[in-house]
Amino acid sequence: MIKRSVALITALLVLYGCARRQRRVLEDLSGREDLSRFTIQSERGVRDGDKLAAQLVISDSSSILTLDLHFAIGSPTTLASGTWRWSRPGRLLTGTVSARSVTFLGGQDGPPSIGGSFDLRGDGGALYRVTLPLQALPRGYSQATHP
Repeated sequence: MIKRSVALITALLVLYGCARRQRRVLEDLSGREDLSRFTIQSERGVRDGDKLAAQLVISDSSSILTLDLHFAIGSPTTLASGTWRWSRPGRLLTGTVSARSVTFLGGQDGPPSIGGSFDLRGDGGALYRVTLPLQALPRGYSQATHP
């Protein structure tokens, strides 16, 4: 009985040690700001053939970060273009988005699923990183135009 309990506890500890830590949705690449309170408030997107327009809203209740992303669906799916705007108390920050990784699933019979890691760039290079877990995008994004 004791051997079985020790084996079970050991197996649970191994599984716990191997589990991936939940990455923060938003990170300050300079390390100066703690952005751990930011969460995804909404995601939506529309697929049109080999194009996908998506919008992501991230907030901590005092400021709102909006990403407008346009993907070229293929093998592999890539970020064709992206912009961000961050309404913070007393200021507005804007820039472009570059993809570090993109994951795309389906969208033929149902809503597309998108995920990945994206750098928010300003004049001085990458400032922030957004990590988006793979999830289905509800329809309803009205800005379905794609450059």
